[in-house]
Amino acid sequence: MKIVAGIDVGGTNTDAVLVRDGQIAAFAKVPTTADVRSGIVEALAQLGDAASAQRVHIGTTSFTNALVERRELAPAAAVRLGGPVSQSLPPTCDWPEDLRSATRTRSFFIEGGREFDGRPIGTLDRAAIRDVARALAEDRITQAAVTGVFATSHPDDEIQAAKWLRKENPALAITMSHRIGRFGIIERENATLLNAMLQPLAARTIAAYHDAVSTRLFISQNDGTVVRSDSASTMPIFTVASGPTNSLRGASILGGARDAIVLDVGGTTTDAGVIHGGYPQPAGLELTVAGVRTNFRMPDLYSIGIGGGSLVDEASGAVGPRSVGFRLTSEALVFGGNTLTLTDVAVAAGRLAIGDPARVANLDRELMARVDNHLRRRLERLLENYERANQQLPVVLVGGGAALIEELLRSLGRTVICPAHAGIANALGAAMAQVGGEADLTFAAAEVSRAEALSRAEQEAHRRAVAAGAAPGSTITVELEDAALSYLAADAMRVRARAIGDIEESSQ
Repeated sequence: MKIVAGIDVGGTNTDAVLVRDGQIAAFAKVPTTADVRSGIVEALAQLGDAASAQRVHIGTTSFTNALVERRELAPAAAVRLGGPVSQSLPPTCDWPEDLRSATRTRSFFIEGGREFDGRPIGTLDRAAIRDVARALAEDRITQAAVTGVFATSHPDDEIQAAKWLRKENPALAITMSHRIGRFGIIERENATLLNAMLQPLAARTIAAYHDAVSTRLFISQNDGTVVRSDSASTMPIFTVASGPTNSLRGASILGGARDAIVLDVGGTTTDAGVIHGGYPQPAGLELTVAGVRTNFRMPDLYSIGIGGGSLVDEASGAVGPRSVGFRLTSEALVFGGNTLTLTDVAVAAGRLAIGDPARVANLDRELMARVDNHLRRRLERLLENYERANQQLPVVLVGGGAALIEELLRSLGRTVICPAHAGIANALGAAMAQVGGEADLTFAAAEVSRAEALSRAEQEAHRRAVAAGAAPGSTITVELEDAALSYLAADAMRVRARAIGDIEESSQ
């Protein structure tokens, strides 16, 4: 019998579910605590039989919050391999000024890197790398991001540079870009630097999770998969959208929908995304994280400031983006507080049955109508982002605040699916997650046929999935695509593949 506990640590609540052979056996929802650990311990305790779980899967917002709030980010060095041809746009040149001010980044340009077909741009300079390692030791910078030109297909220079850096400076933690991002050196370097800056926080956070969990621990990732906790400690950037992604996967499972728009209504925001074939629709080639352009694997998500704790402006009826967050149960009117929230309006309208309805029985009906009109306009604009030509996708509504907007969505003529256990879709998505692997490679079209390029990328994605902990023979391909790179001097093609598989129960 396979028993897995799934936990999603949100800004307002920590949700937990116990899944036994694919079926929900127990679930719990507790307020998120400031130290996070005690909230996880309490959620597991409320599951009753959590000690029987063979694994615990945790989705976390800790690293997202650190980036958004510009806190607990370690100083890091950007080491770019490809000089002198790659020096026109220096590292962090396109970062928001407040993020650059909140971090301390040193930049180094080293000869090396490859052309798209593997030919060296320059010879890797060991003496220069030695000087970098020593300079970082003197400056007490313990994090380095190494990025080579076309390293996703030809990572040898990154691997060699990392070895030399560690030999000269054993205390240096190194993130290599070919393990983080995709094609596009600036975006890939950005993601690699963010990962390096998050590593010390990740080590502390995941150590606290281990302290709260007595069995094997996996951490949710942005693409709907999970990864062993030791890997998550070194690759925290892959977790920054894990909360909404867990909700997308959980919504697909609960609602029995393989193609749909998902709205996850929480205490502070409503997160929207699309599931295609049961998995989150990935974002395009470029996306923004905390104001920084990146290109690693992420779902196509959009968030608006509408949630159960959202503040309501009594004059206009506008909702959010400010929220009372996890203080809802002490500050909302229905719980004895003095702040008008969207939860109070929903209780007054008869859409929710929580708290003390008598405290909002006399809420102004015209104000409630203004709030509804405001929400309808916001929801219409949100759904327009995901409309397809001649097709209106159904909406799967999940999250603890689902009842806040269900009636309004139906009034817009939408097909709405509100599955049972919608309030714990995020925890279920975490519990049911598999492991995955991705390959993003470039080839010279004159040397490798399209069929061979696709086959190599697919095989590499499956190999990486097994290396991540998938049971051999369980992996399947979920994405496989190619594109011509017409702007290069010679014909080239880019091929990307992604595979997923069941967790190998014997993997540690």
